[in-house]
Amino acid sequence: MLSYGCQEEFNTPVQKDGEVNGQVTDVKIIGTPGGAVLTYNLPKDYNLQYIMAEVPTGDSRGVAYFKGSAYNNKIEIEGLSDDSERVVKIYAVSKAEIKSAPVEVKVKPLSPPFQEVFKSLQFMADFGGVNMKFDNPTGADLGFLLEVEQGGEWELYQGGYYTQMKNGNHTFRGMEAEPMKFALSVRNRWGHTSEKKYFTLTPLFEKMLDKGLFKDLTLPGDSPIYTTEWNIAKRFAWDGTWSSDFSYPNNYGNWLNVSTNAVNDGQPTHITIDLGVKAKLSRFRVNHYYRFIDKGMRRYEIWGRTDAPTDGSWDGWVKMTSYEQKKPSGLPGESYTAEDAEVWLAGDNGDFSADLPPVRYIRVKCFENWSGTANLNFAEITFWGDDKF
Repeated sequence: MLSYGCQEEFNTPVQKDGEVNGQVTDVKIIGTPGGAVLTYNLPKDYNLQYIMAEVPTGDSRGVAYFKGSAYNNKIEIEGLSDDSERVVKIYAVSKAEIKSAPVEVKVKPLSPPFQEVFKSLQFMADFGGVNMKFDNPTGADLGFLLEVEQGGEWELYQGGYYTQMKNGNHTFRGMEAEPMKFALSVRNRWGHTSEKKYFTLTPLFEKMLDKGLFKDLTLPGDSPIYTTEWNIAKRFAWDGTWSSDFSYPNNYGNWLNVSTNAVNDGQPTHITIDLGVKAKLSRFRVNHYYRFIDKGMRRYEIWGRTDAPTDGSWDGWVKMTSYEQKKPSGLPGESYTAEDAEVWLAGDNGDFSADLPPVRYIRVKCFENWSGTANLNFAEITFWGDDKF
């Protein structure tokens, strides 16, 4: 006689359906800025779907969950608010979303980037505003929040400044040259905010230079300008008009521009402008005619001098800045994104060092345009600074 009861008991599986048999083992931990990297040995089980780490965040979220693949033995934790040690629970999770018993490990992150960047902040009065410099070696995505005291209330200025720049240098502009109280803090993308640095500064006086004073000055050796087109002339570079419509493919919203017609011999092209007044320049903007194509300037320099040049040489000229126009998307030709349009409409904006001397005469020197030659083209150039120093 067979005993069916004994046979049934013999076939009962050790592992219940949907569970994972085992846990991660040999966990190793490397602290990173605001997080950690966990490596481990995976349990050998066909039912394994992924590994999950349950991490106390130290903020309003309470805990955060980070997952690792069943085919990879690593989990990267990020976005923690401080460098305090915490207990992390690691689970093996089955295809039926059933968790194993946890493996608990102690994790100590390094100081998060927003805190370290805050420590590096330096600020000083700049033309028309406040300049800040900072070190962001990890390239973290951060917001810099400048508040201004007005009538006893603190107000966020211009919505803040957001960047992943590693060697940061930014000026908040649009301020009057009068003493002002400021507070500056740093925030990361998880909403963690540093403490505030309070300071009082008086922004330096700045104005947009009067383009009605600008004059054409052509020196020996300056690059020739097209003379056969009605819409091309040097004077159009300071006529106060440029395109405000990126989507207008025929004439970009404005036909008027300056364009050189030099032989493509690999040598840079350049033009000269008399600003009509001596000024301590603070910044510039170049608005383009071409949209990241053709003869639109890509790599160029701006030079200046105080006294009137007597010849076409570069003696007595001072290099004031180098600039490279960049297309955010990197797409070829006339393929564009919304960010490309935004950057192009804003123009090329650059600052001049406060160490530079006052100048009256300007040279724009183009090394490369978007077609790969050196002929230059742009629609408008604007300068700001102090002409009453």
